[in-house]
Amino acid sequence: MRNLLFCFFLLCLTACSQKALIDRLASPEEQRQAIETAQELRAGDVASVAQRAGPELKGQLSTGIAQVQPILEQAKGPFSIETVRTREQNGGPVTKAFTVEAGSNSHWAAIEIVFEDRPRSSKLVGFHAFATNSDPAKLNDFNISQRGLLGYVWLLLMSGCVTLCITAVVLIWRRPWLKRRWLWTLGSLFGFVGFGLNWSNGILALLFVNVSFLGATATRAGPFAPWILTFGIPVIAIIVIVRWFREVRQNTAAG
Repeated sequence: MRNLLFCFFLLCLTACSQKALIDRLASPEEQRQAIETAQELRAGDVASVAQRAGPELKGQLSTGIAQVQPILEQAKGPFSIETVRTREQNGGPVTKAFTVEAGSNSHWAAIEIVFEDRPRSSKLVGFHAFATNSDPAKLNDFNISQRGLLGYVWLLLMSGCVTLCITAVVLIWRRPWLKRRWLWTLGSLFGFVGFGLNWSNGILALLFVNVSFLGATATRAGPFAPWILTFGIPVIAIIVIVRWFREVRQNTAAG
């Protein structure tokens, strides 16, 4: 049970503040612009959206708004920004894609709104929406019992890797029997190769190129993305522990 709690604590540590990330990638003015655009799309305000749109999008506004407005109309309540993605092509403009959601009860909607930086101001260059019957940001939330027996075994393996890494570091510095202890310590902190589990759908993966700090990681690309739980084999830590037990046996036999 303690191992499971420790691993769950590891999940919490690896989840960075989404709000802080949004504030770092987009200014308050850009965030306000994204929210206002979502509101105008929900209201079917073609004229207001057209003022924000780039010339290449204006000819498609009527069709595009007609597609997303019915979806957004059913999602009542204020809009909130859930993710921001930025992309900069070589020597080209910077684009920022905002994922905005709203809704209540069984009527929710998320809309992606894409702006592109232009010389004078940013311009709307694209948008699309989808509807769900629950909060989109919670579709892939971590539920410890979701994967059943496989999930519990996976969390045990992850916590076991963490335990091996920490144990090896403690043993290295308890007994001065290894030369270059700092190098052994560094190697013991990582797991190599990797086994990954998509917590939302249960898909497994073998990751040949993988380095995991403390032997295990839990990552999520954003609130709409699934949790990916991986663990790597702490090879150096295992070598350290095996050598430590050999030293203990030899010292016991000599004594």
